[in-house]
Amino acid sequence: MSIKKVGKKISGAGKAAIKASGDLVQLTKLNSAIKSEENKVESLMVEIGNVVYDKYKERNEAEPDVFVSCEAIKKCMDKIEDLKLKIIEVKDMKKCPGCGEEVDKDNTFCPKCGTKLAD
Repeated sequence: MSIKKVGKKISGAGKAAIKASGDLVQLTKLNSAIKSEENKVESLMVEIGNVVYDKYKERNEAEPDVFVSCEAIKKCMDKIEDLKLKIIEVKDMKKCPGCGEEVDKDNTFCPKCGTKLAD
């Protein structure tokens, strides 16, 4: 085999490697752009869900196809609040009715907002 043929083969292999590398970079960029758009869609879906749930909380009504889900969310939120209150009790604290701050059980007023605390 002549040196010219070897040189052409090496040159061709180099060009193929460069093209493959460029293709890989382009694919990575495209996949990254797709993931970015998917994240935006996910964020917008959550935002829509929050709007629907907020309207449910205000009026206790929702479209029939999401009402059951709103009820389930409300039950979960209530349970979360109960669990948070239990944590406050275990920490020997109480929750300020004005601002929601955790306050020492012996305090008469909330140090954050000044609300008078129940005994």
